[in-house]
Amino acid sequence: MTVKGIHHVSSITKEILDNHDFYTNILGLRLIKKTVNRDDTGMYHLFYGDYKGTPGTEVTFFETYHAPKFQPGTNGISRTYFRVPSMEALEFFRHRFDEKGVYHEGFVERYGFTTMIFEDEEKQRLALMIDPEDNQTKPNQTTEIPKRYAITSIGAVEITVQYLKPAMELLEMLGGQAVDEVSDDEEEAEVRIGNDSVFITEQRDSRIEKEGYGSVHHFAMRVDDEDALAALKKLLDEEKWPNSGIIDMQFFKSVYVEMAGGITLELSTAGPGVTIDEPVETLGESLSVPPEFERERHIIEAFLIPIN
Repeated sequence: MTVKGIHHVSSITKEILDNHDFYTNILGLRLIKKTVNRDDTGMYHLFYGDYKGTPGTEVTFFETYHAPKFQPGTNGISRTYFRVPSMEALEFFRHRFDEKGVYHEGFVERYGFTTMIFEDEEKQRLALMIDPEDNQTKPNQTTEIPKRYAITSIGAVEITVQYLKPAMELLEMLGGQAVDEVSDDEEEAEVRIGNDSVFITEQRDSRIEKEGYGSVHHFAMRVDDEDALAALKKLLDEEKWPNSGIIDMQFFKSVYVEMAGGITLELSTAGPGVTIDEPVETLGESLSVPPEFERERHIIEAFLIPIN
């Protein structure tokens, strides 16, 4: 059993209303799940993705209004790359970012992809990459973003680590394949997992990244089902990789494992998915409360800022 690609990326935000505006109105993603932080139900956990909430399109944000600003460094998840289908789409977003006052840089070639780096209002490190291969999703169309230019999915995550090869070890054990042979003096590598990538940069710095708003908490790789997840959990146990065991996250089952450098990697099943408790047509419109908190719904809703 091997991982199939990226499942989701989960980050931290301090300003949930600004966050919602940026990812839905500026980027054009759909709010596909409006739920709460299980550790503090007074704060949101929002999911954005394509129209139907396809695994591999999802970015999620934990609202943590007391979080400090993140401090960049090594041993962290340093960028999330969204796919767009064409150069025309990349040009469309460049002009859109200019109009909306979104920080961005110019077009560059990165691991064979034409990309454009940009940031949200909390300095979340993001990029667009041209990759027309993704045809399994249903991009979200808005009044300002035509479907032909819309973001299709997550194409890659980038991690920065002190030591390159130990970071590659777990990804390759789970089924990832290095694009090129990596020598001892290399400082960059790309590991392909299905149609997606993990870009790895070695930065032997003593300054370790400190988590906070604007940073990524973890990223998740996709497996087909719970049998595949159990098989990978068995492999982790056999290879002496400490892990969380299988956890029911309501919309998928997961196993958490720590990569070299302390980076959290989640393995998640493709199902049951975000439509388990609401239909595709009304995803994200109502508050989805985890079953264990359903009896407290009226209290939880009273303390949350309305998001429409």
